[in-house]
Amino acid sequence: MKKFISISKFLFIGMLAIMVSNCEDLDEGSEGLQSSGTFYADANTLDAGVIGIYGTLRRNNWGLDNYSHYCGADDLTSRLGSNKWVVLESDQFARTAGNSWSTNDWNGNYSTIYAANSFIQNAHPEGVDEAVINAAQANAYFIRGLCYFRLATTFGDIPMPLSPSPDFEMTLTPKREVLEQVISDFEFAIQWSDNARDTDPTVSNGRVTKTAAKAFLAKTYMQLTGYPYNETDKWANVKSLTNEIIGAGVYSLMDDFAKNFQDPHQVNKEVIHAHVMSRESWPIITQNRVYGFRWANWMDAYMEWTYYNNFPDGYRKEFSTSVDPETNQFFVEFGNPIVTKYTYATGAPNSTDPVGEVKEHTWQTSNDRIAMRYAEVLLMYAEACANTGESAEAIDKLNMVKRRAYAKGSTKQAEVEALAVEFWKTPDPMVDYTSTELNTTEKLVDAIVKERAYEFLGEVGGNRWLDLVRLDMVAEVNANRDPNDVPLIGNPADKETWWTPIPSGDVVLNPNLGN
Repeated sequence: MKKFISISKFLFIGMLAIMVSNCEDLDEGSEGLQSSGTFYADANTLDAGVIGIYGTLRRNNWGLDNYSHYCGADDLTSRLGSNKWVVLESDQFARTAGNSWSTNDWNGNYSTIYAANSFIQNAHPEGVDEAVINAAQANAYFIRGLCYFRLATTFGDIPMPLSPSPDFEMTLTPKREVLEQVISDFEFAIQWSDNARDTDPTVSNGRVTKTAAKAFLAKTYMQLTGYPYNETDKWANVKSLTNEIIGAGVYSLMDDFAKNFQDPHQVNKEVIHAHVMSRESWPIITQNRVYGFRWANWMDAYMEWTYYNNFPDGYRKEFSTSVDPETNQFFVEFGNPIVTKYTYATGAPNSTDPVGEVKEHTWQTSNDRIAMRYAEVLLMYAEACANTGESAEAIDKLNMVKRRAYAKGSTKQAEVEALAVEFWKTPDPMVDYTSTELNTTEKLVDAIVKERAYEFLGEVGGNRWLDLVRLDMVAEVNANRDPNDVPLIGNPADKETWWTPIPSGDVVLNPNLGN
């Protein structure tokens, strides 16, 4: 289970630090509150501020709201009727500025950004070693960079405040400039982060590491290689950063894919960064409302049929999906393949043996939301190698992920446990790609992108959607839409439909944000 060291001691103080972050004009005696400039007095108050910012970030990632951006991909869909229009708008390419889920995501990201900006500006207590201050600041820079990355890759051109003072006449910053700021923020985190988890993955503190900052910086550069930027020279950056992580030898694949998504096992050598969740957190509520959402299965999002029908066989598929009417009532009721990858509250019926403390019908859990795994580092490195003439290296890393997913044909966790340790390092002719099979760059990249599509199903950040956008494949995959799925309204070939409109309420308050 996760270890929360001294968190409860500072949670309330951290939240207070955020609440008063814009109160610079208050006297120190005003209603007993301190301005943020005087709040940060020592290392303990620095830590309290960091905890508060992470609490705000995690609160914005506890549910499915951010999936409202990503369902234009070919993996997830929903159903007509009920309240599912918030998901279907992107799925049908009919996005509006009144989508409540995308508005929630917008507000949550900017609340987090303003908290980070306040910390960056004010958290410089006198008498505290500069290295200690910078290590704390690294968290704020990383969080701000992550929020801006997610905003720029979903909304496009956005306002980019870098101070804690709101500007109600702020104009839009081009998304490429926003990503340049993201790069700068991640670079600061790489330079100054000080976290034992960079050498010991069993440490559980939820803070930024140099490893995580490098991985997200690589992801940012990878997004720049394709549409709408086409900066192919950035593949060198992607390869260098991911190779550093691989070469360090600290992180690795878990033998059991499933353990990355089960609370008792999530502090492991594969999870590079996660939004740490807890049902017991107070006063910043950060329980997970995704894995146990709507009676333990996703009732808001399912798989599209074409995606499911092409899902590679093996343990990963058995753990992640269900179309069995005998064991899955939700498939019978809604008629689309069900995502069972996140069903900690009730065990995936067709795949896993029970794991400790399984609870029936729990709609909030302590499962972390995994934001970056070593598998993603391997596949980013593989794609970078494929695009820079190192096909053998690309195939080697791709096959590692593919072997682990197949797990020698296992269907139960007990069967995976019985396999040789690190079995995925040994060639497996049943699933391995060969250089003869992937004899062109195009074929190799296609294989890597396909592996990414199924490896990261439904994980926070919308990897499949981001891949389809940067590779300009949105229209192509939607042309293969199954007639049993919800019909399209807009045109996936119209790139304007790829971006989420800025919430209408913000545009009313500041017409400069009008799309």
